[in-house]
Amino acid sequence: MIGDVYKGEVVCPSCGFVVLEQLMDHGPEWKAIGEPGDKAKRVRVGAPRTIALHDFGLSTMIGSDMKDSQGQYLDGKARNQSYKLRKWQNRVRITPAERSLQGVLFKITEVSRNLNLPKNVLETAAQIYRDCVRLKVSRSKSIIGMTAASVYLACRKCDVGRSIKDVAEAANTNQRTVAKYYRLVLKEVETDYVPPPSIWKYISKLVNMAKINPRVERLALLIARKTNDSRISSGKAPAGLAAAYVYISSVMLGVHIPQREIADIAEVTEITIRNRCREIFENFTITQSLKSLE
Repeated sequence: MIGDVYKGEVVCPSCGFVVLEQLMDHGPEWKAIGEPGDKAKRVRVGAPRTIALHDFGLSTMIGSDMKDSQGQYLDGKARNQSYKLRKWQNRVRITPAERSLQGVLFKITEVSRNLNLPKNVLETAAQIYRDCVRLKVSRSKSIIGMTAASVYLACRKCDVGRSIKDVAEAANTNQRTVAKYYRLVLKEVETDYVPPPSIWKYISKLVNMAKINPRVERLALLIARKTNDSRISSGKAPAGLAAAYVYISSVMLGVHIPQREIADIAEVTEITIRNRCREIFENFTITQSLKSLE
């Protein structure tokens, strides 16, 4: 169904039948037509609630612009009083327990921003670390390690293609630390099954990083879907299988891409690509048909 917010109707896209009409508009009753900051000035609510902040973003801050409600600057006595109020608010707003949580959540936000992750991954990583605090798993643990592990597990749960190496570089740590704390969180905190990274995500990521022709990506995705079998994917790293599919597709389409180049981008060896290709050809038969130009 297609929703028309201007007419307040819900229309069927195939026949044009109006399913619902006179819908209620839940947006603001005002419009921001002037300068870019006009919308922020006219809004009457704060930021939405988020678990990526220690207080869920519900606290109120005393501003530091030293102006009253009329936009006039405060006198000396009022400035001194405002400064003291702001100082004591910062002291009592955060408890010692929340201060540690605030630092870790800020680090999770920083790592997510460096990896250019969507908001749902950030929220999931924050919830994972809150669960670690609730179950006392994060006690006496490395802040960087727990941060990187939470972000990587959130990427796995949200099906976002980021490797341990990418997360480790964004968190300024090594892969062994990320893998160690990831296994700890997976064992002690996460109760649901976390699926392995999808091969399709790795294929798209590999093609984008190597700047390969999009036709190679479409063919690689098609072959991967047709040959999706546990005989070749069980116990195998998805990066190696994705590199093999990209290499096979490039050969079938006549696009010259050396195995060494694909292996370097996928962070696997050339032997891994050859072994995955051999396993694919041993279990499946790939035929290519040529169309006549007449």
